[in-house]
Amino acid sequence: MKALRELIRPANRLVLCLHFAGWTLYGIVIFYMAAYHGIPVLLAHPGVHLLGQVAIFYANYSYFIPRLLGRAQTGRFLWTNLGCVLLLESLTIEGYHVISRLYPSELRPERTLPYHEQFVLRFFELVFFVILAAIVRFTKDWFVHQQEARESENNRLRSELAMLKAQIQPHFLFNSLNSLYALSLRQAPETPQSILHLAGLMRYMLYESADGQISLEKEIEVIGRYLDLQKLRLPPGYEMQFYVEGDPSSVRLEPLLLLPVIENIFKHGENPISIGLRVSERQLSLHTCNRINGRKTDLPGGIGLANLLKRLNYLYPDRHKLLLKEQDGRFLVTLIIDL
Repeated sequence: MKALRELIRPANRLVLCLHFAGWTLYGIVIFYMAAYHGIPVLLAHPGVHLLGQVAIFYANYSYFIPRLLGRAQTGRFLWTNLGCVLLLESLTIEGYHVISRLYPSELRPERTLPYHEQFVLRFFELVFFVILAAIVRFTKDWFVHQQEARESENNRLRSELAMLKAQIQPHFLFNSLNSLYALSLRQAPETPQSILHLAGLMRYMLYESADGQISLEKEIEVIGRYLDLQKLRLPPGYEMQFYVEGDPSSVRLEPLLLLPVIENIFKHGENPISIGLRVSERQLSLHTCNRINGRKTDLPGGIGLANLLKRLNYLYPDRHKLLLKEQDGRFLVTLIIDL
């Protein structure tokens, strides 16, 4: 049957073990009760009824429930089960009496119930296993549906994250090329060095940042390269401060979370610029401060910080803060990530 084929798959071995354990425990109980009431185990009285219960359970679990009840064919489901229950209880009761007659009279249990009462008892017994099969099947289907929904949501989030991450590269390249263009207009000797810095940054974005989480030390190294690239185009005397507090060697995080904040400074800020990174075992905080140049700042409506905010919501839900503030002609950004 389809249900049994599903259970044999490696992914469903746990379910198979649970089914086997459940029936084994149930079989032990009913054989023990039969022996307790003086019915010899060799007479196989409990085994006859157990076969009927297993049959009606898996007939519903594998076929009737998904094919009939699951497709809103309630009438066919009820009538089919009624026919199967009547057939199985007739076979099991008659099978029990046939087996009983094979043994000497002293081994036969005394009939304690009339035939019609046995019929009613076995009828409700099998109906119980129909209901049990429905409960087990619907519970399994619910868990499968929940797992598929989670996988679908995870795939959607991964696709959206990949799209957001892909937006960073052309956005960053466009802004960096503007810097190189300004250097080339001056025919500055720093232009070749700037191209090398940019090549290293693009290599990091395209390849090194594609393998999941990275070390914070690597991200700091990339920030240093980016700052070196910006220094080449800035006028002499430009005040820029970058400091790191704490030990970043043991910290890992998702790539390209800090660079958009720092890039935003050079797009919209003026001298002086301050960048501070504080690291602890459980928290990472980035603080930037720059004087506003009068142009529109990249608040969460532009690509840079808006993109960052979306990625933070996906990667660190309820574990981050991105605070933007204008104060006394300065623009302050604070990014806090709980590790």
